Amino acid sequence: MKSNHNQATNSIGIIARQTAMPFYFLIAAIIIAASLLAPHRAKAAAGDLDSRFGNGGVASTDFAQTEDYAFGIVLQSDGKIVVSGQSGIYPDLHSALARYNRNGRLDSTFGTGGKVVIRFNSVSDYLFAVALQSDGKIVAAGSTRGTAFLLARFNADGSLDQAFGTNGSVETTFGDQTAAGSAIVVQADSKIIVVGVSGAGPYSELNDFALARYNSDGSLDQSFGSGGTVKTHFPGVDNTGSSATSAALQPDGKLVVGGYYKKNDRTPHQFALARYNANGTLDSAFGQSGKVMARLGLGDAYSFGIALQTNGRIVLAGYSTTTLDHDFSLVGYTANGTLDSTFGDSGFVTTDFSSGTDDIAYTMTMQSDGKLLVAGRTGEYPQNDFALARYSRDGQLDQAFGVGGKVVSDFSSIDQAYGVALDSNGKIVLAGIAFVNGANFDFAVARYLGR
Repeated sequence: MKSNHNQATNSIGIIARQTAMPFYFLIAAIIIAASLLAPHRAKAAAGDLDSRFGNGGVASTDFAQTEDYAFGIVLQSDGKIVVSGQSGIYPDLHSALARYNRNGRLDSTFGTGGKVVIRFNSVSDYLFAVALQSDGKIVAAGSTRGTAFLLARFNADGSLDQAFGTNGSVETTFGDQTAAGSAIVVQADSKIIVVGVSGAGPYSELNDFALARYNSDGSLDQSFGSGGTVKTHFPGVDNTGSSATSAALQPDGKLVVGGYYKKNDRTPHQFALARYNANGTLDSAFGQSGKVMARLGLGDAYSFGIALQTNGRIVLAGYSTTTLDHDFSLVGYTANGTLDSTFGDSGFVTTDFSSGTDDIAYTMTMQSDGKLLVAGRTGEYPQNDFALARYSRDGQLDQAFGVGGKVVSDFSSIDQAYGVALDSNGKIVLAGIAFVNGANFDFAVARYLGR
């Protein structure tokens, strides 16, 4: 390449002398020739990893040579990234938070070197979802030992807020063997809603949607449901049950909650959706007495993400079983709970990342332009990679994003994304796990260009 560059420059000089070209034209010609011969960097595009973040677009965090699992993510107004999850050595796993600066480096002003680990229970606990209050305090929800909802509030420096609950946290049971919070919503009046599951446990179908609403001091809101809690049973026979995994608050104050449901031992899991009035009662004008079920294909289908669009449409995202594997799946509903035929294919969308891959969606968010971002994992066992897809507001893959609307990121042998958020510049941030060092799972946070 160097010899070609010299040859081009010499040729321009000869032509200039022969034609008496002014000197400044000669310089301009040399610059143009150099630019044409120099190697060009491909222009960054929507869906590319943001090279200005972390190490080539991803930041991984090991807490203390432990198993570290990141589940929830939220972005502060200053661009800092808060991630919630769990850290420890099995079975001694406990709640964990990490905060990152805009460049992907741990924020040294938060906790100890950017990390916080707290034992809320002597056996185990975790923080699955995280949100921000208007005053900048951090609220996170999960479970203690899988037997109770756990809700904790942290100050901006990562310390527990002693004015909340009991020494910064509160636990809530529903009269069942198990209970776990999966999603959190902070209302404009600072009340906090946590949704999840309560029942016989993760290895049984005998579970129900469970909701709790708290006052700003952590006490249960007595004006919601029965003493601050609600359980919703979906109809069925024999071994039937449901689990709530996502929630969103409508502008009118009604709460929509998504999850999955199984009617009996002989039927597969289905997407499930319920809508509640502000007092916790089911909205009888929605679906069938406040509840909606949607079956996808012939196999199991599980919903984990929810989005409310400006036209009133409600979208659930998760995955469903296809003939060969699992695929990202979305279902669109009208404001009254019926399937929205204008979304996807008569209300349904399925996305296969590559023939034979297992494509599992765990989370979803919506851009300001109404486009939907769905993230999770893809791969063939035991290899998994971060998977991200972007859809138009009507459920079509966005061809201007990644490759045909899809992005796959390989950071280690096992990568899975569980949370997604958007920054003020429209960049996309995923949180999950990566098997970076080949010995333990670490928090993994990746940032992508949105445009």
